[in-house]
Amino acid sequence: MCEFLITQIESFITDNAYSELKYHSIQLEENINIDKDEHILDFLLRTKGKEQHDKIILASIIHSTIIDICYFVQEALLTSLKQRLTVTFALLRKPFVYDLVILLRAFFTDDFIDEFNSDPKFDATKLAKRDLKELLSISTEHLTTNNVSPSVYINANELYDFIFNKAKDDSLINITNKALHPSTTYNENNLTGVQNLNFFFSTKADIETQWDYVYRRLPYFLLYMNELIETIMFGFLQFDTDNLIQRIEERAEFFSAKE
Repeated sequence: MCEFLITQIESFITDNAYSELKYHSIQLEENINIDKDEHILDFLLRTKGKEQHDKIILASIIHSTIIDICYFVQEALLTSLKQRLTVTFALLRKPFVYDLVILLRAFFTDDFIDEFNSDPKFDATKLAKRDLKELLSISTEHLTTNNVSPSVYINANELYDFIFNKAKDDSLINITNKALHPSTTYNENNLTGVQNLNFFFSTKADIETQWDYVYRRLPYFLLYMNELIETIMFGFLQFDTDNLIQRIEERAEFFSAKE
């Protein structure tokens, strides 16, 4: 299931139907005045082409973010097969704790692109708890699964608790903190404990428990990420919705075969 979902996400990079994510054409009038060393994006801003400029920037952001998500998740799945679960958890941190926030901010807020373009200290992954919960809620309203299959509803509060809630000892942010740090002492819900180093002394039983966590939570995270990216691709970036229908049918067929 994880392999199928990450392959669907990867198709946005590998399928020629989405080549506009990385190749952009700009129609220019004759006798235009472009400075010799002027970047084409700077030219668009100077000549009131901000809308096209911002669309190119957003397309570039999602293209690069999808690549990043695929790299980290695919490597995480490989390390899981090798029973290197501390590496698996470390790899899962970036796509879901950081890349996800970039996508939410880029496509569900009004000020992201202006700050991204102009503020040298802008942190694209930093978001207050209330704002993060609000963006998760807004995003889930657009998901295909939530609109056609109430029995598999993707809940924004669950997503927040499963990924970002530091008060939950089994949230992804807490577990990946342990994977990255031998000792975690600042959060009482994430303490290493006495005579211990995080993940250093994992037994076979511990690995089974870690696997159980990965394969209960990861399909849920990937389904959400997949449908969030579809919302962005076919909503904000307005790709051909025929491709969306094909993707949904492929997903329905796959899940039906698994039942």
